[in-house]
Amino acid sequence: MEFGDYQRTAALTSHARLESGGPQAALAPMLGLASKTGTILNVYKKYLRDSIDLAANRAILTEELGDELWYIAAVATACGLDLNSIAEANLLRTRDRYHGEITVEDLSGLPSFDSEYPMTERFPRKLVLSFIEADGSSGVRQARMVVVSAEPNAFPDGRVTSSDGKVLGFQVGGGLGDPLTDNSRQPDNYRYHDAIHLGFMAVLGWSPNTRSLLKLKRKSDQATDECEDGARAVFAEEGLAAVLSRLAKRRLGFLTELSVDGEVIEVAKAAVTDLEVDAMPSWLWRRAISQGFSALKQLADNEGGYLTADLDARTLTYAKMPT
Repeated sequence: MEFGDYQRTAALTSHARLESGGPQAALAPMLGLASKTGTILNVYKKYLRDSIDLAANRAILTEELGDELWYIAAVATACGLDLNSIAEANLLRTRDRYHGEITVEDLSGLPSFDSEYPMTERFPRKLVLSFIEADGSSGVRQARMVVVSAEPNAFPDGRVTSSDGKVLGFQVGGGLGDPLTDNSRQPDNYRYHDAIHLGFMAVLGWSPNTRSLLKLKRKSDQATDECEDGARAVFAEEGLAAVLSRLAKRRLGFLTELSVDGEVIEVAKAAVTDLEVDAMPSWLWRRAISQGFSALKQLADNEGGYLTADLDARTLTYAKMPT
């Protein structure tokens, strides 16, 4: 049976005129939803407490779940919603957020944001960076990021100067950005927060911040340079990294993908609205956030180390020693 057919037939068995009653008419079926949920929970409570045989209670569960479905259809009808559309939208949302087993085909089918641009404007497909921790001049711990290797490397002789005087590219063996401290009265390892950006770059193929540090802005296209690689995009990513760092404290540090809940995904999606990365699925965001924060923790625990961003495998991995 189609959900829509069920919804229309169920409405004929209601004492209330759901279709003309408006949202107020949804109150009674909403109370029914709550009541039936309690009944189902009571059956499961007996299963946990008394070890009842769930199979022997299939008839009860079938009846109660059927009533739940009726009440859901009634609420939808009262609110002018179509149950078919609700079911389809829910499947799209759950597939977007929880994809299941990820295959090579799933990853290869994702967009690459710079593949159509000149080599000098593309991220290396594999980038290795070292993080070196030391005391700064004021005695505060700081971390410095150095480019170890890049494949492919469009700048084998180091950075170059364009015809309009702009510096392009990076230097293998050279530093990337300024040494960072935690910039906080309470040490919190934020000096390693570039790992978050590298998680975005490795897994999503997106990081205006890292693109700026590597001097790989896509200047061959004015709109992309301004809208995707410009200051606003950099600030959006930097702000997102700061917010995620706060949220991580209440979510096991985002050390597993399961700790990146729906609320976090909504925050990330809101921060990148209208940017190219907005097209990436939520399950990939979960991977990017988890891998970035896991790398940050490993760097902090070991006072430095090496990160490998593999854009083809869409992974960010840590090693204490170069491999």
